[in-house]
Amino acid sequence: MPMMINPLRYPGAKRSLSNYIDALLQANHLQGCTFFEPYAGSAAVGLELLQRNQINTLVLCEKDILIYAFWECVFRDTDRLCEKIERVNVSITTWHELQPYREMTVLGDAELLELAYAGLFFNRTNFSGILKANPIGGIRQQSKYAIDCRFNKGKIIEIIRKLAAYRDHVEVYCNDALFFMRSQDQRFLNENCFAFFDPPYYEKGAQIYRHYYTNQDHVQLANYVRRVHHLNWLISYDDAPYICGLYGDTGTRYQPMFMDYSCASRVRTTGQELLISNLPLPPFAIGEAENL
Repeated sequence: MPMMINPLRYPGAKRSLSNYIDALLQANHLQGCTFFEPYAGSAAVGLELLQRNQINTLVLCEKDILIYAFWECVFRDTDRLCEKIERVNVSITTWHELQPYREMTVLGDAELLELAYAGLFFNRTNFSGILKANPIGGIRQQSKYAIDCRFNKGKIIEIIRKLAAYRDHVEVYCNDALFFMRSQDQRFLNENCFAFFDPPYYEKGAQIYRHYYTNQDHVQLANYVRRVHHLNWLISYDDAPYICGLYGDTGTRYQPMFMDYSCASRVRTTGQELLISNLPLPPFAIGEAENL
C-alpha cells in the first residue's frame, strides 16, 4: 500500500495542486497568509502548505458534520479520537452499525467524537472515500478487496498525531461555505488572506457529496467572488461549459489542468479541470503532481 499522505481519502482531492498554489502564493507575496478552505473536505492543500511553513493560519470550513467533526477532533480531541481508531473493528458489521450517522445532518444529533469516528470510518471503508457510497468489497464482501484494505490504523493514527501538532495554527468551522465567507469580511480587511475554493463537482456532485450544489448554488459562488473585496482567491472546478459561462464576465483568469482521479466510477481517468482566479495564473506544468 502506498504511504498515506492524509487521514482522509477524498474524491477529487487536490493535493497535486500544492506545488502550484505554493508557487502562486510566492509570486504574489502571500507567504505567511491566512489560508481559507471554505469547502474543506480532505483539506489536502492547506495542510500541505501549513507543514511547509508557507502559511501561518489555516481556516477550514466544512458543511458536512461528519467531516467537520473529524477535523475538529483531530485538532481538539486528538487522544480520544486515536483511541477510538485503535479499538475499532473494521468489518461489515461495524459498517452496518454506523449507518444511522449517515442520516445525520445536525451537530446536536450525536456526540462530536462519535460523528468524527463515523466520518473517518465511512471515508476509509467506502468506495473512493465517498460517504454515501457502498463499502469496499460490496455489502456481501465477496471481492478480493475487503472493507479494511484502506484502513491502516497505525498509519492513520501517526498522521493524525503529526497534524495535531499544528493545532495552534488551525481553525475549524461547521457552516455553509458562502455564509461563512461573508462573515469574514472584516478579517479580509485586517489580515493577509487567500481563499482556495474547491466547491462540489458540477457534473457529478450529486453522486458524490452529501451536500452537493444546484445550479443556483454555483451561481451564488460566482456572484460572491465577483463582489468580494480585499481577498485573493483561486477556484478549482471540473471543466463544464456552464461553469465557464458563469465566470466569463468576471475579469478572472483561467488555467486548464489535467488531474488523475476517480469519482463516482470504478475507473481512474484523467479529466480536465479549470483553475479560476483573480490573480495571474502561470501554466500548470505537466508532471506537477509527480514532483510532490
